Amino acid sequence: MTPFSLRIFVADGDPDGLRIVERFNASARVVVFPRALLPQVKARPELQQTGVYFL
Repeated sequence: MTPFSLRIFVADGDPDGLRIVERFNASARVVVFPRALLPQVKARPELQQTGVYFL
């Protein structure tokens, strides 16, 4: 396996809250958050795009 770098953006400053993870040189993006934040996170532009979502 080839090494790679990840960028983790902690959107609200809480490491247990909303996190947006991107792999450098890739178009994929992962949005990670606790289920309790779903009502707040649904309005973010990242979740308005087509994608695969796991709950």
